[in-house]
Amino acid sequence: MLVLPLLLALLSCASVEGAPAVSREAAVEAADYPVGVDLPAGLYRLDPRHASVTFRIRHMDLSWFVGRFNVKNAELTLDPADPSRSRLSASVATDSVDTGLAGDEARAFDRQIARALGAADAPVIAFTSTSIERTGRFTARISGDLAMNGETHPAVFEATFNGGRVDPLRGGAMVVAFSARAVVDRTHWSVSDWRAFTGDEVEILIEAELVKSRQSD
Repeated sequence: MLVLPLLLALLSCASVEGAPAVSREAAVEAADYPVGVDLPAGLYRLDPRHASVTFRIRHMDLSWFVGRFNVKNAELTLDPADPSRSRLSASVATDSVDTGLAGDEARAFDRQIARALGAADAPVIAFTSTSIERTGRFTARISGDLAMNGETHPAVFEATFNGGRVDPLRGGAMVVAFSARAVVDRTHWSVSDWRAFTGDEVEILIEAELVKSRQSD
């Protein structure tokens, strides 16, 4: 499920011009959708302290059951001349699923979910972008391949660019932030446990900050 994450074309909404922050007001009008961006090119890495990957699924057509993945990673290689040619890879550790409940019984349930997701044979759930389509001034549709439970199928994330700035607390590096959402049918990846009690559609929600790597300077 995962994602990351993701969010490449949204960088074309930003304009840095040497300022410490990228504001929405400084972005171009949606009708223009220029290709180039005024952001540093190179490698950006996920800051796991400022990121989350959560999912939810309907339980018995009643409430939403919510969980998260605690171990996550993502790398974005930005091409500022044409953000649509940038590359993104993102992943979560399958066995890092966390339902947020306390006690040994809850940990056993987390392990059951991990097994249902194929953790034994596929310890990583990974997403790789294949195309990007601008859908608005601060939004984009990110298509890619989602690998889970030993199978790979297409998935689409609707993403929003939330801004960017130079952060002195992270070594003066450029930081960009995004939100993303996808809905996938888990049975496409042969994840079908508990179908008598839960729905097939899973909503994935991502919040992410990515930090410019000095190795790519």
